Amino acid sequence: MAVDAERAAMYRYSHANYIVQMKKRGTPIFLFDAPALLSLGADLSRLSALAPRWVLHDSIQDIPAFRQMGIVPPAIFDTQVACLFLGMERMGLSRCTEAFLGVSLEKEFATADWSLRPLPRPWRNYAALDVEFLLDIEELQERALREKGMRKWAEDEFSTILQRGVEGRERPDPWRGVANINALGPDRRGLAIVKELWEARDRVAKELDLAPGLVIKDETIIALALKKPKNEREFRETGAEERVKIERTCELDALFDRYIPFQRHIKPKIWKEAVERAMGLEPSSLPMPTAPPHKHGASVPNSMKIWEKRHPERLKRLERAMQAVRKAARSLDIAPVFLISPRLLREYFWMEPAGGDFEKFLRSEGVNDWRLSVIVKVIEASNL
Repeated sequence: MAVDAERAAMYRYSHANYIVQMKKRGTPIFLFDAPALLSLGADLSRLSALAPRWVLHDSIQDIPAFRQMGIVPPAIFDTQVACLFLGMERMGLSRCTEAFLGVSLEKEFATADWSLRPLPRPWRNYAALDVEFLLDIEELQERALREKGMRKWAEDEFSTILQRGVEGRERPDPWRGVANINALGPDRRGLAIVKELWEARDRVAKELDLAPGLVIKDETIIALALKKPKNEREFRETGAEERVKIERTCELDALFDRYIPFQRHIKPKIWKEAVERAMGLEPSSLPMPTAPPHKHGASVPNSMKIWEKRHPERLKRLERAMQAVRKAARSLDIAPVFLISPRLLREYFWMEPAGGDFEKFLRSEGVNDWRLSVIVKVIEASNL
């Protein structure tokens, strides 16, 4: 069964599905109004059993939202992930249909507000087309994966994605995801301001069911953290008193206008108080300039200059490992980053002594079996 869903994350705080699209071979395309069905007390978990396998595109984005609805697919096939096994880049659905079927899909409603009711007919047609061709793509990809000898690897990857999506994993210190936070460098007081503002924004956004970006922009949060305003004039200079406005670049931007009444509930006092709280913290309570230490040890630097200065022998091992990974990836016709995350290589070679148990390390990081079967041999063969 081909499945897709539409959310409204640009407009709403909730990442819930507002529309769910489903299609089996020989059937019409069905569009489900998820909020309406839930408000009527429908047991949407019954949708889980409609087919033994769901075909999705970019399932990493969809599965957590399905989990919120009580829906767990029995098994999945992800057409975007299959592209990576076939030596292609991570691509959107339209490019995928072009590559495999020669069909071009218009994506003019990709940023539409899917919480809007009633949905205009062109939007419904757009949503329907998102599942119209998935089963045809899957059939071609299945054949290509078998010819390449990667069908079992793909199945392992799909199972891993499904399991992680169903389990759900919260990001530690989500406030560190504010755009351009690196501009603060080692400024712990500035980081405290970012943290307080992010938490205040999250409370307001949740209360109003408004996308955080419509409450206060990341760039305004960083401006406040850099300036640390001491009076009204300095506060105004950051733009924190102004309502978040959307620069109109297309017809759909007018959809943001319906949220202006929500924004009127947002008072600049909220941001002033957040800054004051951060400025009043004791130095010992200020957040550290880097993310908390990794579970295996201290934080690992990204800068190769630090590696070269502090541990040149580890840098040499890392470079040899990365070269071996690139060679293995070329032989498999897949991207090196798809074979193993560079972050994992950096963490292992920064912390582990020569001859450490690489497989044990990777398993502790949740690396699945198909990757282990390749990468462990690669590293061992390189005598690293």
